[in-house]
Amino acid sequence: MEYQFSDRIKALKPSAIREIFKYASDPGVISLSAGNPSPEAFPADEIAEITAKILKERPIEALQYGVTEGYAPLRAYLSDYMREKHGVGRDFDGILITSGAQQVMDLFSKSVLNEGDTVICEAPSFIGSLNTFRSYNVRLKGIPMENDGMNVELLEQALKNEKNVKFIYVIPNFQNPTGITTGMEKRRQIYELAKRYRVLILEDNPYGDLRFAGSHIEALKSLDTEGIVVYAGTFSKVISPGLRVGYAVAPEEILRKMVVCKQG
Repeated sequence: MEYQFSDRIKALKPSAIREIFKYASDPGVISLSAGNPSPEAFPADEIAEITAKILKERPIEALQYGVTEGYAPLRAYLSDYMREKHGVGRDFDGILITSGAQQVMDLFSKSVLNEGDTVICEAPSFIGSLNTFRSYNVRLKGIPMENDGMNVELLEQALKNEKNVKFIYVIPNFQNPTGITTGMEKRRQIYELAKRYRVLILEDNPYGDLRFAGSHIEALKSLDTEGIVVYAGTFSKVISPGLRVGYAVAPEEILRKMVVCKQG
């Protein structure tokens, strides 16, 4: 039988990263290509102990369906943690638990993107997120990276000239794949440009808790007085990617739409 696929899926190609993973999973291969956390750092014993305790004391709560927004105690913990560690979270913000940070990209894209819109991103950037955006038939406009983040002059040109710009996608800490960290002054400039041109910012911060040297830099979301920044976090790099636990910190109005998309 000749299958008829959607126009959207015809435009997509397999993730190059996932193809690499097929070879990296071979026990005899030492892969330098994939951004995998060190297996020696996985807290396997602690996870086993905690899991056994939960299944013994609260099995129904652990194994039954939960609310779409995610486990309430985890959301409360993250709310406190994000305020204390990253200066993130205002009265208009809420938290949504997701299946990894990649689901944040998808739910947010599904909530705000229309076919033909433009997404501005760093060039180069994380291919997994770019493929998510492409799946919604949008145009990607890359802004070259400098030593302290994307070129803000070219960013402003793009905001002026590109049609239907919906959001700016940034990885401000140890950017993938360049490793560049965006300086605080440039973060302020990016935020002010987004505010001036009335576009959203999607801040992807999977590596922010992995700093070994230098001073902590406040998140872009910490500047957000206007409700224009959606922050994506994850436990994949600090605990284990296999857990598939991520989260979004975003204005409640945006989160409500993302929750509906997650339910679908």
